Amino acid sequence: MPPVPEITGKTVFIPLIGHPVEQVKSPGPVNAWFSDNDVGAVLIPVDIFPEKVPAFLDAIRGTPNCPGVSVTMPHKQAACAGVDELTERARRAEAVNIIRRNADGTLVGDMVDGDAMVAALAKNGVGVRGKTVLVVGAGGAGMAIIYALAEAGAATIVVIERDRARSDRLIGQLHRDYPQLQAYAFLPDDADVDIAINASPAGMDPADPHPFPLERLTKAEIVADAVTKPPVTPWLEEARRRGIAIQTGAEMTLAQLPTQIAFWGLDKAGGQEAKRR
Repeated sequence: MPPVPEITGKTVFIPLIGHPVEQVKSPGPVNAWFSDNDVGAVLIPVDIFPEKVPAFLDAIRGTPNCPGVSVTMPHKQAACAGVDELTERARRAEAVNIIRRNADGTLVGDMVDGDAMVAALAKNGVGVRGKTVLVVGAGGAGMAIIYALAEAGAATIVVIERDRARSDRLIGQLHRDYPQLQAYAFLPDDADVDIAINASPAGMDPADPHPFPLERLTKAEIVADAVTKPPVTPWLEEARRRGIAIQTGAEMTLAQLPTQIAFWGLDKAGGQEAKRR
């Protein structure tokens, strides 16, 4: 088991809220980092019913030994609505996966799933610029990933989303914000996909159908998933069996940990301050 920081009256805590939370991967590496760097903080998974998220965030406003919150499914949209300020990328994604509590109790929300996905792809040797990328799911994580892909220079983005009104609205926004980008709500018959990403919950249940047919992804450089449980989803397992490189959800999670720690002010400089509170 990874080490957990010593808990004292000076320890600050970061709740990781979701429903459920048994699948989360970040407490181990985050708490190990806190322990290794002598930071008086701990990340704790907290299972919150969806209807209680606003009340929970309101309580955090009055909790001075809580520097922020980490947010996982299905609370990213509720967290977006429940904070006082949003970064630009959180506003565009209409979702939040990390919150900072300011000294005056106000809450600032950010969304770093997208940048983390692009960073994880880069770590696997896969660049985005000029590529055709297919993304399944246009919820909070999906929106963040799609905008990060556009920022990173993707040539074409294909959005596969069951809610056609949502995907049509998103594609309209992409055409407005990135005039050179080709964006579609379906995969054209003559298009080859370079990168395929599942940003939907499909795969958490073994009975789920694959997010997208692998028969249409024969030329893909990599197939990536945002799902963290199981560690390798059936879709990824089948892609690997077919000889396609894969990227797990845990890789995206790990890629954003330095950004989150700094956002809470608990990097090395901020960690010493945390211990003095």
